[in-house]
Amino acid sequence: MKKITSIISVLLSIIIMVSLFILNMIPDKYLLLIGGVLLIINIISIFLVHRKNIILRIFGYLFLLIICIGSVVGIYYVGNTTKLFNNLNEVKEKSIYYIVVNKNSNYKGLKDLNDKKIGTIKSDSTNYKKALKDIEKNIKISNKDYNNMLTMFNDVLDNKIDSLLISSNNYDIACENNDNIKNNTKIIYEVSIEVIKEKEKEYKNSKGTMNILISGIDTNGDINNVSRSDVNIIITVNPNTHEVLLTNIPRDMEVQLHNTTGKTDKLTHAGIYGVDMTRKTLEDFLETDIEYYVRVNFDSVVEIVDKIGGVDIYNDTSFSTGKYYFKEGQIHLNGAQALAYSRDRYHQSSGDWSRGMHQMEVIKGIINKVSHSTDLLTNYGDIVESLSRFVQTNIPDTTMKKYVKNQLNDMPSWNTYTYAVAGNGYSYQETYSMPGMSLYVTHKDEASRVYASKLINGMLNGKTKESIS
Repeated sequence: MKKITSIISVLLSIIIMVSLFILNMIPDKYLLLIGGVLLIINIISIFLVHRKNIILRIFGYLFLLIICIGSVVGIYYVGNTTKLFNNLNEVKEKSIYYIVVNKNSNYKGLKDLNDKKIGTIKSDSTNYKKALKDIEKNIKISNKDYNNMLTMFNDVLDNKIDSLLISSNNYDIACENNDNIKNNTKIIYEVSIEVIKEKEKEYKNSKGTMNILISGIDTNGDINNVSRSDVNIIITVNPNTHEVLLTNIPRDMEVQLHNTTGKTDKLTHAGIYGVDMTRKTLEDFLETDIEYYVRVNFDSVVEIVDKIGGVDIYNDTSFSTGKYYFKEGQIHLNGAQALAYSRDRYHQSSGDWSRGMHQMEVIKGIINKVSHSTDLLTNYGDIVESLSRFVQTNIPDTTMKKYVKNQLNDMPSWNTYTYAVAGNGYSYQETYSMPGMSLYVTHKDEASRVYASKLINGMLNGKTKESIS
């Protein structure tokens, strides 16, 4: 009994130490401390269980039991952490497409459209073409291509074509901006196209700085669903000066989507084509490199903020959303409150600009909580589980582990700065993604865009925020 118990304790101690070493997130000084403590307790415990004194033997077995339980718990947490990084790096994107018909038609399912005419929008999207092929595997159709989305919808409503194929995002936008489409069409079939993306290689920067896109999509539920990017914030990280710059670009900002010509679009529509389109479009817009992204949705904000015990922020102006009242000054927000605070623009004097500033305040609150609180360890398992379900990123696990290790090693305080690219006007116009429909678009303030680019690239080159004029 003595021998078996001692062997189990030593083996579990070795396993947890090897696991922590392979994980490569714990600073060496803490690894040595943990290893030393386990070694000393094991030696003392084994010594005590071999004593004749019954009280000493009880203490010895008690210490061995504590080592075994602690090691098992540690192994469990290491396993969960490893699983988290694997899940985070397994990036999937799922695009949903609808078959839409006239609400007054007798069509109820895909089979009813056999030998019928379907409207399709001219598109270079690979996923759109895959969705059309998926339909053609099940029924025989003749498709009519359109350059104008409004004309295509009108032809369905006028029974000139039997149905149309459209992405779920474009259909939602059309319904939001046209009550006739919303009230007189219906969805009878759905196609889901899933793409598993290749893992990113670690970005090497001699100065250690990097840009990360925070893309917040306007959905609940599955984080893999492709959707409009309502939150577009660039986080510029300088680990040498321990500075973070948050740069917000409003969702309705007029941009040229990456690798497109002709009509411009709203930034939020870039998300329809996947997070990489948002990332590359913002690279063009801000004339910088954005290697990484973190994608979240509504559920992500609620879950993460709740799991870390809420966030403390400074609210510059009091306002009410109807459900929540946010007083001026320092306030504490739970997950639901943080989401409401981040989404509201109708009660703000500066509309979408104010909303962007609020979103950055919440992110600052999360950064401050995570970098300063030691209480998070007690809720570590729940936090890991939430991150794996509600966050998607292409940041390599080696990069994430390195930053966590450095933070644990030095526990530095970070200075967080914010900037928002301003607009100097707006118009209602056609966009690349919704040809034929006039949508609200914000025009950029060029001086503000240039200054944002200067700030970001200055910090990427190792400068402090204050040294960039």
